[in-house]
This record gives sequence, structure tokens and C-alpha cells, in this order.
Amino acid sequence: MNKILEKKFNKIDQKNITSALLLLHRKVVKDLKQEHIFKKVASTIRSFVKSDGCAILMIDNGKIDVVASYGFLKNLKKVKFSMLMKPIKYILKTGKSIISQDVSNSPFKSCIPEGCSMNSLICVPVKTNGKITSIIHLDSKEKNAFTKEDLNFVKLIASELSSIIERSFLYSKIEQLSIKDQLTGCYNRRHIYFDIKKEIARCKRYRKNFSIIVMDFDNFKKFNDTFGHLKGDYLLKNMIEKIRKSLRKSDVIYRYGGDEFVLLLPETNKEGAMVCAKRLEEIVDKANKKIDKKTKITLSTGCAGYPEDGDTPSKLIKVADKNMYKNKLARKASR
Repeated sequence: MNKILEKKFNKIDQKNITSALLLLHRKVVKDLKQEHIFKKVASTIRSFVKSDGCAILMIDNGKIDVVASYGFLKNLKKVKFSMLMKPIKYILKTGKSIISQDVSNSPFKSCIPEGCSMNSLICVPVKTNGKITSIIHLDSKEKNAFTKEDLNFVKLIASELSSIIERSFLYSKIEQLSIKDQLTGCYNRRHIYFDIKKEIARCKRYRKNFSIIVMDFDNFKKFNDTFGHLKGDYLLKNMIEKIRKSLRKSDVIYRYGGDEFVLLLPETNKEGAMVCAKRLEEIVDKANKKIDKKTKITLSTGCAGYPEDGDTPSKLIKVADKNMYKNKLARKASR
């Protein structure tokens, strides 16, 4: 807690400060996902500072996104937020907060669109590891709506938010390590069932379909035995990267175990999945990773579609796995 800022409060007394911080931490401690944190922070601020609009703007790679808002976007739907907007540019350049009691007669009036009734404004930067990563915004239709105590209160929340975001980043890293395969960057086996369950629920609700593909690299064990596990790991990582580049952003790859992977294809019927599977087989085949004169790495695939092949993750994976082994045997028989 920032004791220097706390001493500046008069109207918002120590009891309210403590209540706000306790409320904020109670809300956040149960869920450290960033998308939820910002909404909880904005909600807490509104509970203690009267305003018509409240928002948190995230700054990432030169882009500005409104990640939480209450009443803020009613008059600002058509506004494109950018690093060049005067309030944002001022905050990024100086690192200082803004309080304006009459926006229409301030240096920031050009940012207010026609018809917008914003007259008072507070903007406070949030720093993470010394860098401004977001801005807390409050506005009011009334002139002289905010006090210095209100500004200092929001600064205190910004200070708390900074440490919360740092914890959130750490939480996110730990979460990613727990659900992702370190070698390939694919989600792991445990996460497959979670995502397929979500996709089934979504498709039931909106009457959509999706498919999965089970993929198995043929002769991978022989490659490992011949060239060693380090080269085997490199091969697997390289092949998955080639496959990933050929997919849509919405498609997700999971490492099911060893050299077996599962691909989730949203909004794709079984016929579409079979076309995709054929293309992936060709990608691996063209890579021409030979083990000896007679043997090389190839890909066997099997597809399953929702709802025709099952309505649970286990059923769908079982069908796709069975089809994959059929295709693997058929390929061996044709050689």
C-alpha cells in the first residue's frame, strides 16, 4: 500500500481506502486472469468515485485497447484510440496523471467527439516494471466533478493494479507451463479435453459443427534410434511448425503423447477435415526426412466430426484414433 498517497486523502477517508483495497484484493485473488482483473478494478473504482464513465485502456505494441468499461463507450463507439491522442500522448511522454474540471476548455478538447457530454476527466497511468502498460480513465458530464482526493484515490488503485498485473503475468506464465508442451509449444493432453468440451457446448448452443484430426508421425521411433533423441526433438518441433503455418488462427494443435498429436478444427465438417488432413500429410511427405534409403518420416491421420461421430471428447478422439490406425495400415499395405 502506498502510504505517501494515503496521507493526501481528506474526503475519501482511511476507512474507505482500506475498504476499497480489501474489496479489490478479494475480487482479484480468486481469479488472476488479466481479462477479468481489469473489469474488477474498474468496478471497484466506480464503487468509490462517482463517475458517468470508467474504463481501463491497455497499451500493447503501439495499440490501445479498451479492456474494461462502464458507461465509457456510449459516446465513444466510433473513436479510434491511438498513441497520438493528446491525453494518451501526454501521459506516455510525461508519466503524469491528468485531471480536468472543464474538458471543453482544456488542451484535450480535440479528443472529445461531437455530441459527447464529457466535461470532467481523470486519467492515471499504470506502470508495470517501470513501463506504462495501461491507463485508468474516469469521466463525468458535470464540470468540476472530481477532487484531488478522487485523483489520489485512483493513483493508489493504479499503484495496486501495477502489482496485481505483475502477479497476473506470473500466473499466466505458470498457467501456460502447466497446459503447454515445452518442446513444440502445443497445448498438452490435459487441455485437449477441456477445449473439446467447450467446443461441444458452443456447437450445441449455436447448432454448429467442428472436427478433430489425430496425427501420428510414422517411423519416428526408428528416427530416434538412428539419429538420437536431440535430433528427434528437433525434427518433431520443425514438423509441427510447418503444420502450424498451414493452419488457420482458430485451429489448435495439442500434443497427445510422444509423436501423436490432435488438431481441433472449429467450424469445419468432417469432409473439410479430411481435405485438411490430406494436405498435412503432403506437407510432411514433401519435407522428405529420410532415415535410410527405404524409410522416411510420414504422417498418418484420422478424422472425426461433431456431432456425427460422438458428443464427448473421449468418443471423438477414439473415432479419430481408430481412423488414423486404419489409414496407417492401409498405407503400409500399399507399399
